[in-house]
Amino acid sequence: MTTTRLYDALIIGSGPGGLTVALGLARQSRSCLVISHQRFRNDGIKASHAVLGHDHVHPQAILAKAREQIDRYGNTSYAEAEIVTAQRRNIARWHGRKGFQVKSKDGRSWTGKTLVLATGVGDVMPALEGYQENWPRNIYQCLFCDGWERRRSEKAILGFPSFKLHDSKMASMALGQDTDRGDDGFARVTMLTNGPFESDKTDPATAKQVKAVMTRGVKLDERKVIQLENAEPDREGVYVHLKDEGGRIERVFFGFLVHKPDTRLNAERLIEQLGLEIVPGMFGNVVKTEPMIPATNVPGVYAAGDSGNLMTHVTTAMSSGMGAAGGIVHYLNEKDDEDGLSMVKQQDTVIEGRGVDGTGCSIDT
Repeated sequence: MTTTRLYDALIIGSGPGGLTVALGLARQSRSCLVISHQRFRNDGIKASHAVLGHDHVHPQAILAKAREQIDRYGNTSYAEAEIVTAQRRNIARWHGRKGFQVKSKDGRSWTGKTLVLATGVGDVMPALEGYQENWPRNIYQCLFCDGWERRRSEKAILGFPSFKLHDSKMASMALGQDTDRGDDGFARVTMLTNGPFESDKTDPATAKQVKAVMTRGVKLDERKVIQLENAEPDREGVYVHLKDEGGRIERVFFGFLVHKPDTRLNAERLIEQLGLEIVPGMFGNVVKTEPMIPATNVPGVYAAGDSGNLMTHVTTAMSSGMGAAGGIVHYLNEKDDEDGLSMVKQQDTVIEGRGVDGTGCSIDT
C-alpha cells in the first residue's frame, strides 16, 4: 500500500532524537510521519538518569509524555513499521523537486520532502559467556546514566577483550561516585585487565592513567575473565569468574561492571542506499553531519540521535533532534520562498510601489 500524502518530513525512529524532531516541526506547523519498529537501545533499563526534569523516570514514560505533548499540535502521524528501503527521487507534487520515498518490510510506502534518520546504534555484545544475560542490568556503559544507586558496592571496570585508555578513565569516574575505602584500605573499584597488564608495552597515555588511579586506591586484577554469572535472585550484582596463570578459578562478586561495547549503525542498509558519508567514532561508525544542524552530505537528509552523535546520551539525542528540526524548517522555507518568487515571475507581476495584494506596500525583489 502506498500512501498519497506528501509529508514535510519522514522521521525513522521514535526515540528521544526522533520525537524531538517531531516536536520542533510541530511548533512550525510542519507535517511529519514518525515511523518506528518499537525496539530501543535502552530496552531493559528501568530508569533514565542525568536527563533534566526526568531523572529516575522510566524511558517509556518519558517517550509517552513526549507523544502526549506532540499530539496536541495535531500535525504528527505515526506508523509502526520496519523500513527496508529509502530512495531520493523526483516528486511531481513538489514541482518535481527531489524528495524521499521509504518502503517497509510489509510493503507499505510513504513520501516526504525531507528524511530524518533517528535510527540510533546497536551495542555489539562481546563473546564472553554471561555478558548478554547481565546486560544492561548489571553492566553499565555510562556512569552518568547508571551506577550511583549501587555506588557503595564493590565495582569493577571490565577491560574486555583488552584493557584500553577508556577503561582506565572509567575507573576514575567510578571513584567519583564512591571515594570510600574498603576494609583492606583500597577503594571499592577494581580494574579487570583480562590478562597481564604490561605498562611498558601499552600506550603511554593508558599506562599513565592506570598509574594515576592506582595511586588513588584502585585495584588491578590481571587474571583472565572467563565467565559472568548473574547473582540474582540472591542479590543485585554479578559474579565474575577469574582464572589465574596456574589455572585456578575464583568466583568474585561485584555490585556492577563498567564496560563500553563497540557499536554499529542500526540503519546501515538505508545509509548505504542513500549514499550517506560515515566517519569512525571511538566505539563505532556514525553518520557524518554538519555541526549544530545535523545535515548529511545528501540534501534533505538529517541524522538525529545516536546515529550521528559521537557522544551518545538521551540529552545529546534531544539536542541533535532539535537541530535537525531547525535544519528542516529552514530548508523547506527556502523552497517555499523559491516557489513564491517563481509564481510572481510566471504571472509577470510588476511589484513596484504596491504590494501583491494591492495594499500599497513595496517589495524589493
